[in-house]
Amino acid sequence: MSLASSFGPSNSGIQIGVNNGSINFNLDQELPTAEGAAFDSYDHQHEERCLPGTRIEVLSQIQEWAASQDHGKCIFWLNGMAGTGKSTISRTVAEIFSQANSLGASFFFKRSEADRASAKGLFPTIAKQLTVNIPRLRPYIEQAVLDNLGIKEKMLQEQFSKLLLQPLRNFGQSNPSTLTSLPWHTVIMVIDALDECTGDNDIRLILHLLPKLQKVDNLQIRVFLTSRPELPIRLGFSELAVQDHRDLILHEIPESVIKHDISIFLRQRLSQIRTESLLPDNWPGDENVEKLVTLSIPLFIFAATICRIFADPNWDPMDSLDEILAHQHDQSNMDRTYLPILDQPLNGQTDKQRKKLVEEFQHIIGPIVMLESPLSVGSISRLLELPERAIQLRLTPFHSVLKVPTERNVPICLFHMSFRDYLVDPATSSKTPLTIDVKATHYRLTIQCLSICQQNLRKNICELPSYGIQRKSIDRSSIDHYISPELHYSCRHWISHLAQGSNMEEIFDQVFAFLKEHFLHWLEAMTLLGLVSKTIEMLCLLQKTIRGNQYPGMFEFLYDAKRFLLKNLQIVDDAPLQLYCSALVFVPQKTMFRTQFQSDIPDFAFRLPKVKETWNSEIQILEGHKDKVNSVVFSPNGVLLAFGSHDGTIRMWDTTTGVLQQTIEAHFDLVYSVAFSPDGTLLASSSNETVRLWEIVTGAQIQIFEKCSHTLAFSPDGVQLACGSSYGGVELWDLGKREAEHILQGHAHGLGEYDLTEVNSVAFSPDGRLLACGSADGTIHFYNIRTDTLQQVHNSQESPTTSVAFSPDGKLLVSGGKTIRLWDTATGALMQKIQRDSLSQMPVNQFGSFYSVAFSANSALLASGSQKGDVQIWDTAGVLQQTFLGHSEPVYSVIFSPNGRFLASGSADRTIRLWDTATVVPQQSLEDYSSPIDLVIFSSDGRLLASVSRDYSLRLWNAGTGTILHLLEGHLDPIRSVAFSPNGEILVSSGSETIYFWDTTAGTLQKAIDFSSGPTSQKGEINSLVFSPDGGMLAFHLCGSIFLWYTRTNKLLLLLVVGHTFKIGQGQVDAMESSLDNVPLASSSDNETIKVWSTQIGPLQDIYQGYSDWVNSLTFSPNGAMLASSSNLKTIKLWNMQTGIIQRTFMCHSHWVCSLAFSPNGVMLAAGSRDKTIELWNMVNGAHQTLKVTGAVTELKFDQDGSHIVTNLGTLALQAPCGSHPLRSNMSPKVFIEKNWIMIDGKKALWLPPEYRPTCSAVSGDILALGHASGLVSFLGIGA
Repeated sequence: MSLASSFGPSNSGIQIGVNNGSINFNLDQELPTAEGAAFDSYDHQHEERCLPGTRIEVLSQIQEWAASQDHGKCIFWLNGMAGTGKSTISRTVAEIFSQANSLGASFFFKRSEADRASAKGLFPTIAKQLTVNIPRLRPYIEQAVLDNLGIKEKMLQEQFSKLLLQPLRNFGQSNPSTLTSLPWHTVIMVIDALDECTGDNDIRLILHLLPKLQKVDNLQIRVFLTSRPELPIRLGFSELAVQDHRDLILHEIPESVIKHDISIFLRQRLSQIRTESLLPDNWPGDENVEKLVTLSIPLFIFAATICRIFADPNWDPMDSLDEILAHQHDQSNMDRTYLPILDQPLNGQTDKQRKKLVEEFQHIIGPIVMLESPLSVGSISRLLELPERAIQLRLTPFHSVLKVPTERNVPICLFHMSFRDYLVDPATSSKTPLTIDVKATHYRLTIQCLSICQQNLRKNICELPSYGIQRKSIDRSSIDHYISPELHYSCRHWISHLAQGSNMEEIFDQVFAFLKEHFLHWLEAMTLLGLVSKTIEMLCLLQKTIRGNQYPGMFEFLYDAKRFLLKNLQIVDDAPLQLYCSALVFVPQKTMFRTQFQSDIPDFAFRLPKVKETWNSEIQILEGHKDKVNSVVFSPNGVLLAFGSHDGTIRMWDTTTGVLQQTIEAHFDLVYSVAFSPDGTLLASSSNETVRLWEIVTGAQIQIFEKCSHTLAFSPDGVQLACGSSYGGVELWDLGKREAEHILQGHAHGLGEYDLTEVNSVAFSPDGRLLACGSADGTIHFYNIRTDTLQQVHNSQESPTTSVAFSPDGKLLVSGGKTIRLWDTATGALMQKIQRDSLSQMPVNQFGSFYSVAFSANSALLASGSQKGDVQIWDTAGVLQQTFLGHSEPVYSVIFSPNGRFLASGSADRTIRLWDTATVVPQQSLEDYSSPIDLVIFSSDGRLLASVSRDYSLRLWNAGTGTILHLLEGHLDPIRSVAFSPNGEILVSSGSETIYFWDTTAGTLQKAIDFSSGPTSQKGEINSLVFSPDGGMLAFHLCGSIFLWYTRTNKLLLLLVVGHTFKIGQGQVDAMESSLDNVPLASSSDNETIKVWSTQIGPLQDIYQGYSDWVNSLTFSPNGAMLASSSNLKTIKLWNMQTGIIQRTFMCHSHWVCSLAFSPNGVMLAAGSRDKTIELWNMVNGAHQTLKVTGAVTELKFDQDGSHIVTNLGTLALQAPCGSHPLRSNMSPKVFIEKNWIMIDGKKALWLPPEYRPTCSAVSGDILALGHASGLVSFLGIGA
């Protein structure tokens, strides 16, 4: 009984239940396959199989290996030189096991076909075939795809782990009884021509991954693999254990066996050709057959090729036989195979004809053979700018070596890569003029690719409806419609051809002109095609090609281009058209890039924010974690950057491309620490409950230690893992034995007396002799690992030791805490003490100000990450070298790359930042950088903006120019409320018990009124500052009372003691609204009443009752005749101010109403709520409209003419003036901020990078003001 027949069919479908719900997804879209890769695909239907009676011994060995119950030798490697028939055997093997229902999948690599030349499609294709061939495995693979959407773009090891290894293991473990009851439960996978996979590193990685399939329980996975014995493959197999593979060298099979098999093949094929071509019965004769057999040995490719020549209707088989036999004495097998084909078109031609034929061969056949991936005749015609007829005519003599399909849109392929190898071999040029000049051909292809790009690339090539459209939502057929195969090819390969061509200096001006005009268009196309990560590699190759000193302009452009792409990689990969929006809007002001592409910024961004002038040290910001990042570490080779987070996951990024390579759902709770093993094969992670070991290649967990650990370190030899715990101990685990070897508890105050205090950091000395442990009690313990003794104890500082690290030369130890300290490891002497830098304005708390420290590779520099969020680099003398600003919260981890060029930092702000230490920029001053901004507010005319910082200062900004007018200092405690006078001349701000009056023109303090003393002595926070419409009065709330201050006489005019019952912690006046002078002022609180006061005579006029819950918002109509109020019961009441009677009650929102506003003419009433809606009522005819918005509406008002509603999220445009007639049903939101996006008309328009995301915002017309954690304010003009 076979595996497939035993487990199928299944009715799993593609609807997967998740959390008691179900979602549908397209498996074909999420798991695309390489077309033509399977052995039984349409492309292979005419390919040869082993004829009966041939390859008997080889096939017998393969079948014996597959049937063996030995779990070793999981790979059968059939290797042989070009043309020995490996692929024919592979197809036969796949067919045999398919007929036996034991074939899991097959993949036939082919260098001349894009999808089949790349390793990227290998594991998705195999996984997809497994869902068909083993139906009951399908749900496991579907779930894996659903859990890892976008897996097709991830690195090979993650594809292998998530798509193959884990689903197979889960399948094997969940069906053990069924599987083990089978007499034969082996799954065969066939991988052919691995040597034709592009990328030597990918080949070796594939070979490293495949043996791990042995870990699947209750299933025997076997891989049959063929290739030439190329160096990368030989190296890959040399790294595997001998017991993991079985080898058979095809060209070392006895010649008699090869002769027998070739003879059977030739006699059968020649008999068919003789019949089909009506040749004489004695053709070609036994003697000639024997000659052909002799010529073929040991290459089956020769026999197959000459049979295709004989079958070609364009040539007489008898003439072809004579031509072939004429070369029977050639020494080279390739000469005997291909020279007859190349000579035939030249025979009988005049010198002029021969010259023309050679030229056409080099201009048509040459490019076809040298293409990086195959194209159809139609695409080749457009690429080379030649008629299809001319191409077809020139292809006619070469149908025996080129697969020329009858369908015009199907790519032309080589039958065998040896034909290309032969044409480009310099030795071939002495034997035939039909050869290929490699460099000249690449030159021509470069020219043609650039021409195709210039003719077809344009902005928004796919005509997407908005700038925020996500790539994953774009149908692939739409992309293929706008980006033709030849344009796809040209975008993908023009730089590769350029790098390999000749006389490239001649076209560098053309290349530079192309880049300046079409770089963004090219990048857009590459992004749409899912190739954005490849562009980094391509740009690096182009930089090497141009040799910067000769072309400084282009070199500068490429530097900008690479920085631009790295900075924006994540967003452009998600939303390609943000290339023209976010990426350009925030590019540094004085870069060549900004100058060159300024005109590409969309018109809706009519005013741009102030940005940096040049590129700074920050190369890239990596996002994705849902909680703070605790630990960051480079792999030993610097290729990967791993980080662990409070969200329980570990992520690994490719440091070259900036692409997320792998996500490991590591722990059920937070990840404290991650560490790479010295050989880079393992990653350790720790949490509150466990320490886990992960295999880097597959992401598989290989060991779990039930141990709480806050810090980890591998010994230099990788044999031991040190784990520091929260109870004060350090455990040393022997990774070979997978058990605790030592438990060190030396945090001693005296002999036998231990302080079980938390160990925050551990580090091995480079020679592995010492282990340093930094503790929460401020001590550092040095253990001699070899003698198991406590060697030294340093009482480092008053605060906890948060981090320790040895210098790579082993001479110094650095510790972090309240200060940074450098210790001599030989003597234990304190060498240097580094205090908090001058930028710090925050008091050091009990956890210290330096959370992380690290040495550079040359031991000359050290880095620190601080509580404030800055990252700094120091020399060992304690001199500050650089400060990197950008993180908005504490930095918990810093690490240098192995080459010392880069520095990575992880922060509580959930980001990881990569810094270039070689980029030196001027240090920011305190004027450029301050505490985070908590509030921004415009003056009524929109000319001024006030910002409130956490450092108790205010700044006045010119909203038109975006410049700071005045720094207002004087507050001694947090600022609670600010308000502009109606004419904008006065700004008032309040804190605890004091109100400050600022002159906005001079930027000076006019007066400060302290209410903590005097006859009206009150202590507490002052909130809810509100000016009367004419600016004559200021109302505010303090300690449960409402005060009125008459601004013209600078006197307290009235003290209104609210007649509510107040208690400690309650009684705050939560809503307060002033109407016109000399008419009532209303207040509300949490005792379910509204009180109305006369601002002229002072006493309480009326108490409105009608609520059974907290009243939280009030507003007067413009004429003062009506008062609207809202409560926590989600109701809105309309009061008649003359009678105090409720005129109308609205039940509307599903959440609290946060803000109310009347239109200027009093006809419309708007209410904003946390339920993400705005309700509008026409007070004349009762018409009602609900408008859905993108977030909680906490602030709301009409603009001066009533045509827009201004909210905390942005501005809503009304299509008709309010009140002129019943409200129309179609309203359109104008400008909003939703999460990280600025929205226009409800669509994503501009993505905000992390450093430009607001801590607060305000809107005035079309101008957005964004307050940032850096203390800066950005002004953007956004129009619909």
